Amino acid sequence: MAEAGTKLTTQQKVERVRQAFDAFGRGDLQTVGDSFTDDVVWHGRGSTKFGKDYKGKQATLANIMDYAQTFQDIKQDIHDILASDSHVAALVTATVTRNGKTYKDQQVFVFHVNDQGKVSEAWIASDTEQLKESLQN
Repeated sequence: MAEAGTKLTTQQKVERVRQAFDAFGRGDLQTVGDSFTDDVVWHGRGSTKFGKDYKGKQATLANIMDYAQTFQDIKQDIHDILASDSHVAALVTATVTRNGKTYKDQQVFVFHVNDQGKVSEAWIASDTEQLKESLQN
C-alpha cells in the first residue's frame, strides 16, 4: 500500500486492479473488498438485477457475491488493462455457466483508482442482453 502522501504510479494502479481480478477468480472476496474505498460506487447497466448503482463497500460486495452465486464456472480472461492517472480500464472476456448452459460476454470495466490504490467508483459495460438471457434460463 502507498504511504500517506505517496502517489501510486499508473503501473501500480494497474497491478492493484489485476490483483483484485485475480482475487475474484480465487473466490477471495476479502481481498476484492479491500480494493474498494468504504464509499465506493459501482455502476451496473441493463435491465437485470445487476443493472443498477450500488453505493458503499457492503452493497458493492453483496452485488459481486450475488453474481458469483448466480453463475457457475466464472472465468475472466483479461485481454488488456489500460490506465491514465486516475482511471484503469480492463477489457475482459467473461465465460459463465448457468443451468448447464455457457455464456460468453465481452466486458469493459472502468475504475476510478485513488492515490492509495483503492477503487472509489466503477463502471461496467457488458452485453446486457446476453446477461438477461442467461438469467431467464
